[in-house]
Amino acid sequence: MRRFAQASYGHHMPPVEFAPADLAARIRNEVTMRRRQDDAHRIMEFTVGRRYGHGWTVVDYIHALWPRYVPELGTRWCAQGCVTIDGVPATADARMAPGMCVVLAVPLPPLASGEPALPLELLHQDEHLAVIHKPAGQLAHQAGRQLTGTILDRLQAWYVGRGGRREDVRLVNRIDRDTSGLLLASFNLPAHVHLSRQVSERRIGKEYLALCHGVPDPAHGHWREALGPLPGSIARGVLPDGQDAHTEYRVTEVAPGGGAASLHIDLHTGRQHQIRVHAAHHGHPLIGDWVYGAPCAELAGQALHAHALAFNHPVSETALRVVAPLPPDLAQLWQRLATGWLPTRTALDAEQRSRLGLA
Repeated sequence: MRRFAQASYGHHMPPVEFAPADLAARIRNEVTMRRRQDDAHRIMEFTVGRRYGHGWTVVDYIHALWPRYVPELGTRWCAQGCVTIDGVPATADARMAPGMCVVLAVPLPPLASGEPALPLELLHQDEHLAVIHKPAGQLAHQAGRQLTGTILDRLQAWYVGRGGRREDVRLVNRIDRDTSGLLLASFNLPAHVHLSRQVSERRIGKEYLALCHGVPDPAHGHWREALGPLPGSIARGVLPDGQDAHTEYRVTEVAPGGGAASLHIDLHTGRQHQIRVHAAHHGHPLIGDWVYGAPCAELAGQALHAHALAFNHPVSETALRVVAPLPPDLAQLWQRLATGWLPTRTALDAEQRSRLGLA
């Protein structure tokens, strides 16, 4: 079936005909969507536009805005009372008209069975910002199918419990799931804009600690290869047309026999996987890094820790530097490496091979 555009034309001009896919794109371009989240729902609100999609069912209109939400899901959410039009629960066959206010509250999945409710470790906080110590193995923010149980979720719940609004909490920086260390978050939009500008202008100091295979030579140097995504894989690599990247490293300790080294790293740019790709490219993959090196039995992910953040406070402009010491598992791993012991390499499992595009 084909539908007609809702624009007004002169009497001598016939209406322009659009296929449903074209009209869905026009709906997405016309409608402004507002998003927020509470403890149980991801909430999306929009006002039906003046030109396109009039007479469509609310289920079809939602599918046009968010193609991943298939009509069967929309029908189920209507039956569950998750969709309202102008404040009234909507049925799946409700028809769209200009100016209607539609709210869709998508239920969030519960925490996975057995997922630990890890405590939130705040190393610094005031009314404008917080610095959080993230443990390895926990997501900083929603990714893939995991929508709950992230550091951002926990910080939002903490802030709401103190009278704040969930939507005011935003992360300023990101670190990988298997990297431990510091995250910076803001509690209001002006603070977020100010801190984000410091990030974009490279005025936030980011220091990391890492354990790598072998010993980089020289003991202090700069890795500057451009980086970009590799097709069909979660991995990134050194590419001639990639984004500029600058990693400064310093060898702080060397294990007997030179089988491993401890590094202090200043991250001058913040590309995804930057330290890991640069270290591997120069022949010194991080211990436990199954993406760019080899997994090991003693560590679930890479031996990388976001050690310190240095920035100016967004209101007072006071210089702040927050430090998180090396977590116990990495400290104990280095103690073993410092005796000349080497980690036990293991094979990639099926999921890891699939994510690397090897399956």
